[in-house]
Amino acid sequence: MRLYAIIGAPSAEKHMVGRLLGARLRTPVLSVRALIGTEVEHRTHMGMRLAEAQCSASPGEQLPTKLVGPLILQALRAVQRSGGSGAVLIGAPRSHEQWTMLRNMGIAPELVHLVMPDARKAHRQGARQVCAGCAYPLYPPEDASKASGVALAGCGCDDATPNPLPCQSLDTVEGGLRQRNAEWEASTVPMLERLRERGSGLHEVKVLEDLEHTWASVQVALDIQ
Repeated sequence: MRLYAIIGAPSAEKHMVGRLLGARLRTPVLSVRALIGTEVEHRTHMGMRLAEAQCSASPGEQLPTKLVGPLILQALRAVQRSGGSGAVLIGAPRSHEQWTMLRNMGIAPELVHLVMPDARKAHRQGARQVCAGCAYPLYPPEDASKASGVALAGCGCDDATPNPLPCQSLDTVEGGLRQRNAEWEASTVPMLERLRERGSGLHEVKVLEDLEHTWASVQVALDIQ
């Protein structure tokens, strides 16, 4: 099974790039955030444990691999059982522990790290929101600070809805965004450093001024043009 894993610091366009990659390769797209939400919504045994962990976690805190790991493996096995030969995973692995979990499953993921320049990170994290319908992150255009009434880049789930759900703030309550950034530095950056030493399986792509150029760079990095 060929797995492309899309990771990046908060606001790095992971979901947008992941959806484009899945459409380009015609493979399932698995978002860790969406997988957790589905389990919690349907109140499965796994969902109850995840909901309990979410309630006890501080805003922005990463859920433990012992809970998220089985969820990811379950989704990947479902793809394999359906005859799928590949998938796109958004939001994992976020630590060396999660990377090892995938390797132990017999999967060597092609990891796409979307690198966010500091200036762009500050701009996006200061204004990003989330769709209240599907929890899809929404980002302002790069020149939003210079324009008036500029809409956020949409997810499309409300295209045919007369009264779409309002977007809401994301990771801005009680230091949630700070926590996510701190966990990125503490868990994900060391994993990336170890993968750079290996010299294989890691593709690092700079997030450019707009999604079109970022997507073009991803295709070049993965040699899928």
